[in-house]
Amino acid sequence: MYELINFISHFDKHLSDFIYTYGWIVYALLFLFVYLKTAFVVLTFLPGDSIVFACGSLAAMGKLNAGILITIFFFATLLGDSQNFSLGFLVKKVNRKRHWLTENQMVNAHTFIRKYRYTSIFLARFVPLMRTTVPFVCGMVKFPFLLFLKYNMLGAAVWLLFWMSAGFVLGNFQWVENHLFFSLTIISTIPLLVPVVLLSWKKYHLKQTHKSKLL
Repeated sequence: MYELINFISHFDKHLSDFIYTYGWIVYALLFLFVYLKTAFVVLTFLPGDSIVFACGSLAAMGKLNAGILITIFFFATLLGDSQNFSLGFLVKKVNRKRHWLTENQMVNAHTFIRKYRYTSIFLARFVPLMRTTVPFVCGMVKFPFLLFLKYNMLGAAVWLLFWMSAGFVLGNFQWVENHLFFSLTIISTIPLLVPVVLLSWKKYHLKQTHKSKLL
């Protein structure tokens, strides 16, 4: 069981082998992978940014088709987030007290949504954990679905183009091609820095505000 979870959580690093073994079936697997990650909050541990980056790099190497990748990733993300939204709505509708999020995750997502309102759906796509918890909580608080879909589409498009482009550009460098596993390890840590940067900025802003009040 541990081996299976470890393999799935590092799926992005096995892509080259999958392409060689399964060919075009890889596109179906990638669609399913991204869909499952975005559709169920319990699968938030699966790689997201790194798998899109890896596909962009492999597209630059001529192993995958960039147009097909963008299409399947975009629709997989929209379908997954929409299902996640629906699950949150259903959980609230049947008044279930037990769900897949911890109390801390619920509070953080609620705070994030209240602070950024509509743009929280767009921003959540770039913040680890929030990208799966925000759609679920939006469903629970009965956020207007059409507005959710609008900002979710925008967030998905920008997120996808950013990581695909980064992978495609860097994939043209010989070093990245020869050290793809190491490159993905570095890329996987970048999203984890986002909350740290945001928290540091928030503390700095509060400190500056406090200083200005004292003057």
